[in-house]
Amino acid sequence: MRALFQYALAGILMIAVAIAALFPFLADEGRRGILLAAGIAYPVQVTAFGVLLRAYGEPARFFVWWGVGVAVRISVVIIVGLVALRIESLGAEALLLSLAGFFFGLLLIEPAFLKAADKDT
Repeated sequence: MRALFQYALAGILMIAVAIAALFPFLADEGRRGILLAAGIAYPVQVTAFGVLLRAYGEPARFFVWWGVGVAVRISVVIIVGLVALRIESLGAEALLLSLAGFFFGLLLIEPAFLKAADKDT
């Protein structure tokens, strides 16, 4: 559980830094889009990481859940994209780029916290 908490904390800090860096360059629609992307990506990613932690140490289960997590992320991007195209005030470009970027960035830091979980056990 310690690794999940550390991952969640690092993830929220990473998202906050990205939002702070991008906010001055975005219009209101883009700001709404990036905030919505953060609100969608963060819980999906933390949940997926929590599931991976539970399966860690059992390679067959780990890879199954890793694949499920990838499929969920792709599905979320597709569904958000379809919805965002219908609602003009969301800033679809910023929303989709931020969502994909947040998923990618948070996915890149997972291995460090998986190693930390391995050392804790």
